[in-house]
Amino acid sequence: MTDPQTSLSKFRSLLHISSILNANLDLHQLLPLIMLYSKDLLEAEASSLFLLENDEFLYCEVALGEKGEIIQEYARLELGEGIVGMVAKEKKPIALVDAYKDPRFNPSMDKRTGFKTKSLICVPLFVEERLIGTLEVINKTNDRIFNDSDLEYLISLSEVAATAIQNANVKDSLDKRILELSLLYEFEKLSVSEKSLNELGKWMLNRVLEYLGASSGTIYLANNTKQELGILAAKGIPEDAYDQIKVPYGKGVSGWVAEKKESLLIHNLDLDPRYNKLSPYKFESKSLISAPLIFQNELLGVISINNKLSGYAFQHSDLDLLTNIAARLSNTIKNAQLFHQIVDTGKELSRAKNIMQKIMPSVLPQTKELSYGVSHIPLEQVGGDFYDVTQIDGNHYSILIADISGHGLSAAVLAAMSHMVLKNFEPEIKQSPSLFLTTLNHMLFGKLAGNFLTAFYGIINIQENSILCANAGHHAPFLLKTGESKAKPLDVKGKILGLIPDLYYEEKTFSFGKGDRLILYTDGITEHMSKDHNKRYDDELFQNAITKGKSKVAQECANLLIQEAKDYVGSVEFADDVTILIVDRK
Repeated sequence: MTDPQTSLSKFRSLLHISSILNANLDLHQLLPLIMLYSKDLLEAEASSLFLLENDEFLYCEVALGEKGEIIQEYARLELGEGIVGMVAKEKKPIALVDAYKDPRFNPSMDKRTGFKTKSLICVPLFVEERLIGTLEVINKTNDRIFNDSDLEYLISLSEVAATAIQNANVKDSLDKRILELSLLYEFEKLSVSEKSLNELGKWMLNRVLEYLGASSGTIYLANNTKQELGILAAKGIPEDAYDQIKVPYGKGVSGWVAEKKESLLIHNLDLDPRYNKLSPYKFESKSLISAPLIFQNELLGVISINNKLSGYAFQHSDLDLLTNIAARLSNTIKNAQLFHQIVDTGKELSRAKNIMQKIMPSVLPQTKELSYGVSHIPLEQVGGDFYDVTQIDGNHYSILIADISGHGLSAAVLAAMSHMVLKNFEPEIKQSPSLFLTTLNHMLFGKLAGNFLTAFYGIINIQENSILCANAGHHAPFLLKTGESKAKPLDVKGKILGLIPDLYYEEKTFSFGKGDRLILYTDGITEHMSKDHNKRYDDELFQNAITKGKSKVAQECANLLIQEAKDYVGSVEFADDVTILIVDRK
């Protein structure tokens, strides 16, 4: 029986341990501390901590040896295997006075390490009755035997440790999600880049390694004709060896991922038959994650990441992050391939430019009740903005302005597709802004390759001096009423198109009588910035410029709005497509 003074000292130690473990530690700092404290608290020679992975098996990467040294070797146990596996399966502690006399004990670890297990205590780790792993101490020092008090201390410590592990996991998941969103935003900006594909590959690989906390990896490109992978970018393989390395589909780790089109996590490469142990380029660590790069069911390549900087094995949360990154990476690579393919030939770029010129109406419908002003400046030769004015009947005119996310060729292709979709709408759909945008969203959902579309659509009624309109995530047009000094935005809102199914769009009616002016625009003008990014043209400045140009005819006002933006930031080069459509009611 433990004397009161010893018990008091132990529980004081537990309180101290609890405060340290529940500090803001990451998992890689936490696990060795838990084992160190459990070893010292129970005066044991060694300790180990196994975590439950994916509710399927237990794994241990770090154990604390009899001399206090860290023993790092990935070990995997099935539920029910050995004492640790049995504790996890039955969710009950096990204490053994003589391990080798118990048939449940598995001596294989002793054989590998040379350590001799005599007595032990192993307890489950719970978070709100959910098993997350096991904690074990081995051999009480000076040939003593663990007692019931030791079991109570370890159970108390396990409760503190489980909570700390859970908190660390939650923080890790949140950190990874933030990193993922940040990286996807960077990829979005690279949808079409003037960088060569090799330069782009190096940049992307470096960013992925940074975000995953790894030191080496490879991006392979697929040759579906030859059924093999070639290297686009790599860290850990000499660049002059890239051309010599070809991986047939189905061979090795990357070949398996290419053939199956499935993501893969390997905790210990030495134990996996897919790993080519004869490869001239060896991994420093034993763990690897890999994901296919797929665009609309087409295999573009494979990305493999290894050598985690922490020295630990990758886990399923790392694989989930890589899989999500790979999906966006595929879009970036495909867009880059298309961009360079078309730029290289020149002919297809001219063809795309001709298509976009046909989409943009060269002549707007002539009427004594309406006049127009237009400025359309694509960032590159082609862009993702488009607009349209169509006469529906004698009294009704439809107006549309839309903006595909991104710019350049990929945005132009999607803009052309979107325009063809809406041009085929039935007449009754075109007469209802709500039905028009609802139908367009339904038609575009899942077809924009991760991009989206914003749009404003309205019906001008000449007879009733009104405009009925709906908005899908687009900047609200400004309406400058006759006799008023300041333009006001039309208060109608809705979600962007192409990302969320089954949306409904509200529609509102505003008066639009003689002398009124409607100004539609895309965000390229209100996000115009100086080259040093110190000055930005915004909605308020744009609104003031509208007032300044109210006495000018529509086309002169459109030209003025462009010039005002350029003059304010001191730069004539816009960073995005710019479109202004002015409609005057005469």
